[in-house]
Amino acid sequence: MKPHRLYLGFFLPVLLSACSSGGAIQQLDRDTYMVTGQSRLNGNDGAAANAVLNADAYCKERGKRMQLTGAETSDGVFGVRPSRSVVMFRCVG
Repeated sequence: MKPHRLYLGFFLPVLLSACSSGGAIQQLDRDTYMVTGQSRLNGNDGAAANAVLNADAYCKERGKRMQLTGAETSDGVFGVRPSRSVVMFRCVG
């Protein structure tokens, strides 16, 4: 593998993750949760992926798996407002 491809393979995910962020997980009901994700460069797909990854990690920490129950996205304005995604989920045994 060429060295520049190795660097690109390492730094590209780091750069993309720096452009997205997730919010705190909020409990909506006894077993239903909500988390937000946002992305400045990756659009709605990056925002949704970020939120789903956070939800999955939250459930895995509790020894359960994540079950997606709903999602909503809103478009951002490049350079002004990031794309945003809200994901509702449950942690199931």
